[in-house]
Order: sequence, then C-alpha cells, then structure tokens
Amino acid sequence: MTAIAKEISTLLSEHRHDIWELWNKYLIVRAKSVVEVVGVDETKARTRTLLDNLIHVLPAKDDKTNESYQKVMEVLAKVSRRMSEQNMTPSETAMFILSVKEAVFPVIQEHFDDKKFADAIITVNHLIDHFALTTFEVYLDSREELISDQQNAFREISVPVVKVWEKIIMIPLIGMLDSERTQMMMEVLLTALEDMQSKVAILDISGIPVVDTLVARHLITAASAVRLMGAECIITGVRAKIAQTLVQLGVDLGGFTTCTTMADGLQLALELTDQKIG
Repeated sequence: MTAIAKEISTLLSEHRHDIWELWNKYLIVRAKSVVEVVGVDETKARTRTLLDNLIHVLPAKDDKTNESYQKVMEVLAKVSRRMSEQNMTPSETAMFILSVKEAVFPVIQEHFDDKKFADAIITVNHLIDHFALTTFEVYLDSREELISDQQNAFREISVPVVKVWEKIIMIPLIGMLDSERTQMMMEVLLTALEDMQSKVAILDISGIPVVDTLVARHLITAASAVRLMGAECIITGVRAKIAQTLVQLGVDLGGFTTCTTMADGLQLALELTDQKIG
C-alpha cells in the first residue's frame, strides 16, 4: 500500500457525496445512452456502490482478492452485460466508469500540491483504466455468448422436422450443410423417428445451393443412420444439375432412394407405409 493511495482514499471518502453527485451529472452528459438503458435511479445506486468500493480499493491497489475489488468487478460486469444485450458500443460502456475521473480530479487538484497531484492522477488513472478495460472484456465475452446463443438457435430453426403424414416425417434442408449442422440434423432426425414412431424420413435437398462430395457424404451418413433405426430414407430435390455433379464426383447414391420432387417422394413414402390420400 502506498502513502499517496491512502491519502487519496481518505480525501475521496471525505468528499464522496459531492463526487457522487458530480459523477452522475457527468454521466448524463458523457454516457446518456447508458443512463437511459440502466435507468436514472439504478444508475445512481450503482455509482454510489462503485464509488464507495473504489475508495476502499485504492489502498489495496491491485489486490484482486479484496472484497471491494470484487464488488466493483461485479457491478461493472452487470452493467457491461446489460449494455451488450442492448447493443451499446464498448466505448459507451467503458465511459460508465471512466467518467468518474472528471468528478475526482477537481477534488484532488484542490487539496494536493503539484507534486502530489501528479502522483495522485497517475494512481487514479491506473486504477480506473484497469476497470475500464475490464468492462471491454466483459462486454466482448457477453457479445460472444449472445452471438453463440443466436447461432445455436438459428441452427435449431434451420433443421426443422415436419410430420407430413402418419409415420412420415420430412426435413427440408436450406443453405450449406456442414459437419456441425449435419450432426444436429441427425440428432433431430433420429429423435423425431423414435418419438413419432415414423417409418419413412424424407430429406429434401432442393434448398441446398451446392452439393459437393462433402455434402453428399453428410447425406449418406444421415440416410444410413435412418436405416439403422429401422426406417427408410428418401432424398428428394435431386435436380439434373445435382445428379450430374454427383456422377462427376463419383458419389454413389445407388443404395438410397432418390426423387426429383417432394411430391414424388411423398407418393413413394405413402406406398412404403401402405397409405393412400383420400
């Protein structure tokens, strides 16, 4: 613990109410969008908590096990996550803590001589900048989590299972079919086969723009898994261009039933399950 840090802590403690009021005024000017998202009352509550704990963190310096240090990190993490969810920028989020400098520096300048003032500014800057960087890190982590959740939700939506008839289900595939999406498709498909007691699964690939060797291998894997479940797999949407490409690539789908249109696939599925429409 340094002597200057102790002096700053004592000084800020004596003027904490004035600093707190000035900080909230600066927030409205410097980070208005943050205040609007968090709310005026909650902003004041959080700044009071932050200021009280920052005063105690100063003498402890970089002791991350300090209770006040942990409290500051907790409050900043909550604010950063809120900002991330509301699509605020990292700069707007960091300004929440950086703006305290403008409220603290005048008090330090008034009570310290030039030499101490310079040392005090360096000490305060070091601490506040450290916490500002923390808000960036939490913000980015939150954004990554949010993006990951959205991607997972999109993947689930992009592999829908449709019960088109008794004992017949279908998965319309749209977009590129990579390994991860194939794995998800197989999980969804096999679960649906078991839950719905289906006997035929139709994989419609008319929405897949390009069918290459990798995509074909994924389709074969999925169709083989369906057979292991004791059901039949029909691949529909095999256009002339796709058929030509598969032949050129040497991909053999001879062991699986394919149809050009969904209608043909559904008609075949009905025949396989001894059903008729009407």
